[in-house]
Amino acid sequence: MYGATVESGEPGGLVPGSGTSFPDDVLSDLLRRFARFGALLEPHDHGGIRASLSEVLALGELSVSEGMSQQELADLLGLEKSTVSRLVSGMEARGWLTRERHPANRRVTRLELTEAGRRAAERIGRDLRQRHHAMFSAMTAEERQALTVGLRALARVVEHTAAEHPARITEA
Repeated sequence: MYGATVESGEPGGLVPGSGTSFPDDVLSDLLRRFARFGALLEPHDHGGIRASLSEVLALGELSVSEGMSQQELADLLGLEKSTVSRLVSGMEARGWLTRERHPANRRVTRLELTEAGRRAAERIGRDLRQRHHAMFSAMTAEERQALTVGLRALARVVEHTAAEHPARITEA
């Protein structure tokens, strides 16, 4: 059943489907639970700043750069150009970034965080570090090590799959 925890003696908890068109193995269920209980799909408060996951990720990418094009940000976030344009417009309206035409190539829009954007990124970063510390310190050293190994493997496979079959995410 979709959304139910499926237990299995199979390695990694993978089991055949129950007839639903959605994956119903243990790993899929865990990923859904992580997204749901981690409130990943809705904007939420980070150190007094309400921000969506896209905004948080964009602030993180922009905070470690001296600026970048909208296309570079789209590539880093795995989002369509039009989606990033809407994201950037919202962040610009919040006073978090500026966008200017590149002097050498007027087709390229350069993005840079404002001082307010840097402060927002710092506050959100501190909040995320505190949340992560609280979560990970509640785990044993063995659990943290197993999670690290598993997430590295998942990231490797996701990145490899994305490179072979590039598909952009579009927001409605």
